[in-house]
Amino acid sequence: MATVILKATEKCNSNCYYCDVTFKDHTGTSMPLEVLEQVFRRANEYLEECPDERIELLWHGGEPLLLGPSYFQSALEFQDTYCPDTSHRIDHTIQTNLTCFDESFLEVFAKLGLNSVGTSYDPIPGLRGLGHPIDSDTYNRRFMRATALLERHDIGWGLIYVVTRRSLENPLDLFFFLTNLRPDGAINFNPVLIYDEQRRDVAISPEEYVEFLGTIFPVWWKSRHRFPGVEPFRSYVNTIINGQLHLGCVDSGRCTYVHINIAPNGDTSQCGRSSDWGLLPYGNICDRSFAEILQDSQRHLFTERLLMLPDTECKGCRFWGLCHGGCPLDSWSQHGSFDHKSEWCDAKRGFLERHFEPLTGVRYESPAQTGDPSESIDGVPA
Repeated sequence: MATVILKATEKCNSNCYYCDVTFKDHTGTSMPLEVLEQVFRRANEYLEECPDERIELLWHGGEPLLLGPSYFQSALEFQDTYCPDTSHRIDHTIQTNLTCFDESFLEVFAKLGLNSVGTSYDPIPGLRGLGHPIDSDTYNRRFMRATALLERHDIGWGLIYVVTRRSLENPLDLFFFLTNLRPDGAINFNPVLIYDEQRRDVAISPEEYVEFLGTIFPVWWKSRHRFPGVEPFRSYVNTIINGQLHLGCVDSGRCTYVHINIAPNGDTSQCGRSSDWGLLPYGNICDRSFAEILQDSQRHLFTERLLMLPDTECKGCRFWGLCHGGCPLDSWSQHGSFDHKSEWCDAKRGFLERHFEPLTGVRYESPAQTGDPSESIDGVPA
């Protein structure tokens, strides 16, 4: 499945302390309708050429709901016009802070088949909120109202929690609060990523992330059937214990030939981070097809990385099959190249060795990697 990250706007009504969007010079740009129209032309072209493929169209930002329901209605009309025979192979998802979500979006979301929403939340005051200074109270009220509306209309939603230095004070309190909010445990605990000195006060080290996960893991393990969706625990259990490969994009090594990020002006790149940093430009959607973008020659840098790391920095690591050196963009942020493993690999290894394996009694050994990684379950798809 091709994943199209549609950054339809860089506008955002929130002022999250650790978010890079609020620090960018070009915030406020939104995708013109003619560019959005071209996205659906390209989607149909790709799906007709690849009859066994699907497209996950991930609405992203900024805050995409600032565009209003009429913008999504235009997307629906473009899809109906240009994808009459392929629209059933386009899966819409969205990442939103939910503070703008109300009943006016329900009808168009239903027509797009958008029945799953990704969001993020933090109950700690002053980290996520609206305006200047950060208004966490108003943010929280709108967020809770929106999640209740989603649940009343049977729209699924999952939650990203960003682990910051302030999270380290009460890991279990946070775990209990969030699992009460999401009783099925659809929560992903991600470490905060900070690239400047201005906000280093909320940054954490890989070791601190290990200890955060290690504190909540025993509690989750005892209640894992109540909260099955908590990440990264679910992925490790599915992969290590159940033998079902279940890894996110930063660990799977599979993003190389399946991801397209589309900026508001139609410029494409590998992902949101590469676009923000001016890396891996694949051309404009108005000039190149999805197939051309997905086979851009620059993507071989990721394939070469997957071939190189098992013989260099990841040599002999028994967790290669769970990590694949981590996200290439982590390597770039630290070293200025894609040729190194992520610093967060140490966090994965530390958590697995010191917490996961001793408690579960299951030891992981990475499958031997042979041949072209594009043909391997541990590499990128052909």
